[in-house]
Amino acid sequence: MSRVPSPPPQRERIATARPSSFHGVVDAATKPPTGALRRRRSVLKRLPTTREGVWFLGATLVVGAAAVNAGLNLLFLVFGMMLFLILASGVMSELCLRRLKVSRRLPTGIHAGAPFLMGISVRNEKAHAPTFSLEVEDLMDERPVERRCYFLKIPAGREQETAYRNLLGRRGRHKLVGFRLSTRFPFGLIRKSKEINAPAEVIVYPALVPVPPLVALAGATQAQDRQSARPARSGEFHGLREFRVGDDPRQIHWRSSARRGRLLLREHEDEVGGAVLVRLEASLTKLKDEAEAFEAAVSMAASVALSFLRQGYTVGLQAGRVSVPARAASTQAQGLLTALALVTLEDVRALSPERPKAAMLTTVRMAPGSPIVEVQRLRGAAA
Repeated sequence: MSRVPSPPPQRERIATARPSSFHGVVDAATKPPTGALRRRRSVLKRLPTTREGVWFLGATLVVGAAAVNAGLNLLFLVFGMMLFLILASGVMSELCLRRLKVSRRLPTGIHAGAPFLMGISVRNEKAHAPTFSLEVEDLMDERPVERRCYFLKIPAGREQETAYRNLLGRRGRHKLVGFRLSTRFPFGLIRKSKEINAPAEVIVYPALVPVPPLVALAGATQAQDRQSARPARSGEFHGLREFRVGDDPRQIHWRSSARRGRLLLREHEDEVGGAVLVRLEASLTKLKDEAEAFEAAVSMAASVALSFLRQGYTVGLQAGRVSVPARAASTQAQGLLTALALVTLEDVRALSPERPKAAMLTTVRMAPGSPIVEVQRLRGAAA
């Protein structure tokens, strides 16, 4: 009669089972969460309870425990009413966030360090149900801004608009990702929120600083020279005169000539006489606070360019490989400020193309403390 082998001792079974259970715990902690776990975390993230909600939930649990312990129907009735309030809060807040169309109105001319207003409009596309107590947060660079827009009530099929005040301290391109809509309606127990994708871009211009008195004096001196500028074939319109032998027939103003019965010629002011070139240069030596000095030079270049534009000049820009030709257009200020908003120190240090003709050259150079501004009259010669 053969003997049946006895099972291994219990101590050995426990010892062999420990490594497998231990590794199982480590794998569950290190592996990425499953779809159900991710959905549960997202729901918890979108449904944060408020302080009032925490107190109300605690009171609900206390009433429920008392009802079970005492067995009183009145306590069960109160417990059911409190649970219904929590359920109704989640359903009504979800209804408020449905079918909302949010758009923004981008401001024009945002300068670094200057406050501006960003317009936000919300349209309720539901047929009958209004939206109450809605908060809208603008997501900039994947983070919500500090200011929020609040809408007390948006009736069904209606649109409302408001604005929030913001300030950006850095020039350049800022990306707007979308919106975050949230509400605490109706009882303030749960703050339900959802995010809407609405990408957009905002270009922040350099900060404006006071220009040196040398720039204003040079502009006034140049204005006196422009009054006596000689006529040219192109440029700003100067006036009409009688046609003389040797003039270009293409400059004849035929409508005025037919009205007056004699040939009249168009005259234009010299474009070079009213052109100013603003040049941004890097420092030849290594500066301690190079980034700060460069930002100060960019702000000075933008302020100088706008100062000449307000005086009626055509202004061009040259910052290394970045170049903006001088034009007498209403959008010239936007082109100059956009180029200075996106320029980098590497662009300025690159080789500059051929300098266009101008009557005045204004050089802004990086320097510790404050930039150096130099004004040079060229009299239309290309440097």
